[in-house]
Amino acid sequence: MAISDRYGLPVTTPSPVAAARFQVGMDRLLSYGAGADESFAAAVLADERLAVAHAGMALVAVAHGDAATARAAAERARQAVTGATRRERQHVEAVGALIAGETARGLDLVAEHVAEFPRDALLVNQASSAIGFAGGRDREQQRVAFLEPLASAYGDDWWFQSALAFTYHEVDRFEESRRLSERSLQQYPGNANASHNLAHIHFETLDNDGGAAFLGDWLATYDPRASFHCHLAWHLAMFELHRGRYARAHAIFERDILNAVNPRLAMIDGSALLWRFRLDGEPDAPLAWRSLADLAAKVSRPGFVFGEIHAALAYAACGDDQALATLVDGLRALDAKGHPIAGAVALPMVQGTAAFVAGDHAAALAHLEPVEGELHRVGGSHAQWELFEETMVACYLALERYDDAGRLVRRRLSRRASPRDLRWLAQATSR
Repeated sequence: MAISDRYGLPVTTPSPVAAARFQVGMDRLLSYGAGADESFAAAVLADERLAVAHAGMALVAVAHGDAATARAAAERARQAVTGATRRERQHVEAVGALIAGETARGLDLVAEHVAEFPRDALLVNQASSAIGFAGGRDREQQRVAFLEPLASAYGDDWWFQSALAFTYHEVDRFEESRRLSERSLQQYPGNANASHNLAHIHFETLDNDGGAAFLGDWLATYDPRASFHCHLAWHLAMFELHRGRYARAHAIFERDILNAVNPRLAMIDGSALLWRFRLDGEPDAPLAWRSLADLAAKVSRPGFVFGEIHAALAYAACGDDQALATLVDGLRALDAKGHPIAGAVALPMVQGTAAFVAGDHAAALAHLEPVEGELHRVGGSHAQWELFEETMVACYLALERYDDAGRLVRRRLSRRASPRDLRWLAQATSR
């Protein structure tokens, strides 16, 4: 009897146990739940030839920033997939390309694949993420254009609703995102993907009190062993920061971010939070910065430029010039190979970061101003990459370039009248 996953796609295995464990892993990965790696490993233990379970292990590893483990798992998937269905063979090939950093080739393979197999959820999920970090000028719109045509294939599916909802709030379609996310949580209350969307909507619509209340309650039931727990904790800390409650935000950093199970997210989210403390004039934390720099050394990978710009924050903040120089060399090498933004966007951001820490605000702006309109191309959400706009505001104010500070802050206020921007505007216009 043929075995299929819950999306109706065949899973080549003689073992119902392996298939069931694979399905649990799939749902855990798609919901950002704890234990996806354990479930995929259990599936492989029941049937070592289950190629899609090996591919699932690769996807989990790459999310943790463990490139070596991801590549090894993808290779095991490639070796095991012989004799499986064409759908599984194509799935493994596309996953392998995306994990190897062959983003353009991988997305071409996915586009061809989903035309026939639109319900290959794990592959669709990975491709959507890859689009978000591919460096396109219209990457947010590209994600919407990729996912929207697949909606009819998924119907009232809890995962797809949350995946599509994420693309919507990034293009300011907040009410559509809210509706889909709430519907997703009704069906699958443990879906951190959907709760993440709602956190973004609270943030973008300036409901910091409501966001803190919602996310605080939701996190109380979310397993801290889940890879994504760190990032949702960062969102909670951001709500506290925007409410001026720095002690609470710092407590969240110490408890839920610094030692999170996902070292890549701990480094990225921890650095982004501590940098905002610095911009707001809060006391620095040298030991915490050193811990984040040590994490960066473990997960740094030039091809993931979003991670690299955050690693640069940690290296610069703790004065690790050698690590910063190595990071810069990696971006330059990537640029020489034709990467669309490693040299053109990420490198100036890194150089601007280093100049800011050195106290050379004019040099920081010399690097950042030419790429101001390109910052979003590094990936991540608006709530993440706007950190570099905030660094520019701090530079303008330090240099008493109040007209320039006011220009940038007013543009930010046209999107979201945050308390921090209002304070900066008052500072810029009172001089």
